[in-house]
Amino acid sequence: VSVVRSGETSGKLNEVLSYLADEMEKDYDMMSKIKGAMIYPAFVLCSLVIVGIVMMIFVVPKLTGILTESGAELPVTTRILIGTSGFMQKYWWLLAAMVVGLAAAVRYYLNRPKGKRQFDYIKLRLPIFGHLFQLIYLVRFTRSMNTLLVGGVTIDNSLKVAAEVVGNKIYQELIEETIKEVEDGNSISSVFINSKTIPKMVSQMMNVGEKTGKMDVILEKITNFYGREIGNIVANLMTLMEPLIMVVMGVAVGMMVAAVILPMYNLASSF
Repeated sequence: VSVVRSGETSGKLNEVLSYLADEMEKDYDMMSKIKGAMIYPAFVLCSLVIVGIVMMIFVVPKLTGILTESGAELPVTTRILIGTSGFMQKYWWLLAAMVVGLAAAVRYYLNRPKGKRQFDYIKLRLPIFGHLFQLIYLVRFTRSMNTLLVGGVTIDNSLKVAAEVVGNKIYQELIEETIKEVEDGNSISSVFINSKTIPKMVSQMMNVGEKTGKMDVILEKITNFYGREIGNIVANLMTLMEPLIMVVMGVAVGMMVAAVILPMYNLASSF
């Protein structure tokens, strides 16, 4: 809205709308790649959980029935498997209610300002994915700022709009501090320099862009550079994710098989 208003005032509405459309397409492409990369591991993990629940409720009790009737001493893993299976058989409705209640509680908490802030903070501190989230929010901020400045919006108004669209409470608070500094006559990079969530190169380049009057050019270069880095990280994650999922599935299936097969083997050997 701010970009359209400035383009209408300056008489460059056609140029501003064209540029805005291009930038929104770039942002859409970036988010689509990231979401597409997460579909495969999410599908596999959900399938693994569903298959595990079905096996624990319907398959495992039939396999372990002969073990419990034999009266033989069972390993700890087998006793845990039998206990878990029996609990899930009897109290599946309780587990379902707990899952629904937990999902509702988490959703309610995340809709509150404090909960959303804590969740946004945790996302930035996650191993491996935390750096990716930082770059996503950074690119979203620089791309928004670049679009607004090219559209003729002032720096303080551009920061106000960017704070609303960045999509992370931590970054929003950081930008709001920057707005206060700019309104007091200080540099736009004064807050960014002391922040751990903003790379030093970004704050230094923004400082140079502000001094030379080429902030839009600098922001475009930052956006392109970190946009490519996001693409490389997503590609590397996809390469690592497949063998990692295979290892997790192998360990889970191996533990379940060992808990069932080993006691049967011991029982057969005793005869």
